[in-house]
Amino acid sequence: MKMLLKWTGGILAGIAAAVLLLWWAVLPPRLNAVAQQDLILSGVTVVNPGTKRLTGQTIVIRQGRIEAIRPIAANDPEPICEGCFAMPGLIDAHVHTPPSFIAGNQRLFALMYLRYGVTSVRDVGQSEAGIADFAAALNAGAIAGPHMYRCGEVLEGSPPGWPVARIVETAGAARAAVMELADAGVDCVKVYNEINRESFEAVAEAAAERHLPLIGHVPHAVGLADVKDFEVQHFTGIPYVSASRPPLGWDYRDEDVAAMSGDDIQRAVGIAAANRLSMTPTLANHTLRLTDSDRQQFPPSAGAAHLPAFWADSWQLVAGHPRGSEAIHRRLATQQQYDEIVRQMNSAGVDVLAGTDTLMPWVVPGESMHLELARLEVVLGSAEAALRAATAVNGRHIAPGDVGEIREGMRADILLLPEDPAASLEVIDNWRMLIADGRLYDRQTIDAWLSRYDKHFHGAIYNTVISGLVSALAQRFAHGHADD
Repeated sequence: MKMLLKWTGGILAGIAAAVLLLWWAVLPPRLNAVAQQDLILSGVTVVNPGTKRLTGQTIVIRQGRIEAIRPIAANDPEPICEGCFAMPGLIDAHVHTPPSFIAGNQRLFALMYLRYGVTSVRDVGQSEAGIADFAAALNAGAIAGPHMYRCGEVLEGSPPGWPVARIVETAGAARAAVMELADAGVDCVKVYNEINRESFEAVAEAAAERHLPLIGHVPHAVGLADVKDFEVQHFTGIPYVSASRPPLGWDYRDEDVAAMSGDDIQRAVGIAAANRLSMTPTLANHTLRLTDSDRQQFPPSAGAAHLPAFWADSWQLVAGHPRGSEAIHRRLATQQQYDEIVRQMNSAGVDVLAGTDTLMPWVVPGESMHLELARLEVVLGSAEAALRAATAVNGRHIAPGDVGEIREGMRADILLLPEDPAASLEVIDNWRMLIADGRLYDRQTIDAWLSRYDKHFHGAIYNTVISGLVSALAQRFAHGHADD
């Protein structure tokens, strides 16, 4: 018996060691953020989108903050980026971070944000409680990536539309949830579709008391006309100013947006302006989901090649997409209506924020912000207006006085570009150097790091252990629910 127990213990210890070794093997290489350093950026043209350019400037950075912006002086050091344009780093106002059990993907997403010039993100609905620790590590410089703001748990009613939401069905529970989130250091409070009116009003009151922005889906039980000082995510609430709510389980439907008359749009715009609403439309998100509908007709974007193979199957479990030719046609035909709503909101003085809804189907971290900017350029009328949405407007709503502009006292989040970004958005993809929280990265370093991650996440071990397992589970689940 003793010998049997000894053998059993040895086998179990061997299995445990093998599991640990395998887990270590699927984790990506650690890419620690570089240290903050005091910097002098001489001879740059400062571009804060929407304001006057300042040529021949020197930016002084101390301890991660912009200490001074002044004309270049004779004793300034040589430029580290000759003739470059300096603009604020991009801010993505609407992301979701993958959970930690998807081995290494949090770090991959963080690196990809930097690759595409995104230096700040706002997580607007955590996938797990550990997102708070990941954000803290990013913000402390322990992990290479953007600064992360976060809303924490989504507050929702029953049945929940967000699978990991916190259910609050009374005013007392709603108030307690906001206070708990505020004490935990969140940067915003988010509500969702099915929260009831009583709970929503308690959330709004408590969020205002703790000076936290209130954002989210316009609750179906409340409606657009009865939300104030609120950041509308996507187009929730907007199609229902003159109609009933969508069916249970829906945020809103293409057919409901398409059915809006000109008067309906004007009424929604008037309500938004009067109630001090803003909106984050995530326009690119609508069309990117079509890749899940038909990958031949709507092939994945180039950036998707950096992601592990399992995402192609897993995204079908994350969120819906148009199914069938009729639904695809409706989605495409409705884009002009979505654009027109955003255009009229902006013309009426309603702030339009730039966000992507990363983690949704084929919304690739970082790259999707470039696609969103391209849509906003058309809708808002210029590349500069689109860039302003992704910098100054986002900053004013997410962390006023801290981020979104190159200005004294602001966090040093800067892109150094070879040409004027307002002349062409394509310049953003060609950034030469990036400063995130006073940490200087050159393009060669980020590209080399991403190449290392490409090899890891598409390597034999990761593909076999993680991508193979997750894809098999996703395909089995999808097959089992094919008629749902």
